Amino acid sequence: MHGKSFLCVFLISLLLFLQLAAISYGDDSSRSGPEFLLDKYHEIEKELEKNSGPVPFHVESSANKNASQVDIYGIIKYPFEIVQDKVLVPTNWCDIVLPHLNVRACTYKKVNDTWLLNIYNVDKSSEPLEDAFQMKFVYRVSALQPVYFGLALNAPERPFHTKDHQFGLESVPLAKDTTFIHFRYSFGYSAFGYFLMKIFVGGRTGFSIIGADSDGNPVYTGGMRGLVERDVVYYYLAILAYLDSLKAPYDQRFDMQSGQWYDLTAHFKKQLFEMNKEAYLADKSKDWKNQQRLQSELNR
Repeated sequence: MHGKSFLCVFLISLLLFLQLAAISYGDDSSRSGPEFLLDKYHEIEKELEKNSGPVPFHVESSANKNASQVDIYGIIKYPFEIVQDKVLVPTNWCDIVLPHLNVRACTYKKVNDTWLLNIYNVDKSSEPLEDAFQMKFVYRVSALQPVYFGLALNAPERPFHTKDHQFGLESVPLAKDTTFIHFRYSFGYSAFGYFLMKIFVGGRTGFSIIGADSDGNPVYTGGMRGLVERDVVYYYLAILAYLDSLKAPYDQRFDMQSGQWYDLTAHFKKQLFEMNKEAYLADKSKDWKNQQRLQSELNR
């Protein structure tokens, strides 16, 4: 690298490093609760009805030099009581998240009255369990009412100088066999962490439509917004696949779940395609066995 180019990169990196800023997620109370959720449903109801795909959902996101956030709202064809009964069991979340391409395993344990989930993540789907970094989440139920519940999973940090990783899920019933859910993910980072992610992580095609091309086809967001939208949709589809698998005997559920997850992602090839189904299922079979081994060792 030439001297001037190196100096330029160094000065930019130093400037970004010095511009560490506080993270602001806004007032959560205005974006949660049964009233907010029902209002949101009526706001996007027509959009969801027009969605001709097999998975109707609405995505909102933001990404800047301090934090990224994605909110997914969707209708699922399961009774509220079943959704509530299954997702409020903290240990079930290890099974829920495992189909994600970048999750190699998940374990759980209870410390005093608190459930802790340890998710083994990799940056690339081709990386093995041995290369995974561990994200330690604290599980809590944030609200529990007759026709509404909310839960949260929080982790303090992970690579690339990121922090305050927060998953949230809340839900209300719409009809006898239909439930409306809001799935949220947010995380913060220093300006230097943002700089690193822009260089090493790159961007992917997201789901938010930001315009149209000359032929009238939708143009989707990219960059950091595209990257985080894609990642959170992976998790959202994992929730749906998990619920679909409950009809199978327990020893057949994960095979059904991972196959269903892949089939759901296949509807969004522009955003989500990474590998063929045979290779994916082989990887996930290995991940499932590793997860059972790690949990068994932890239980001992």
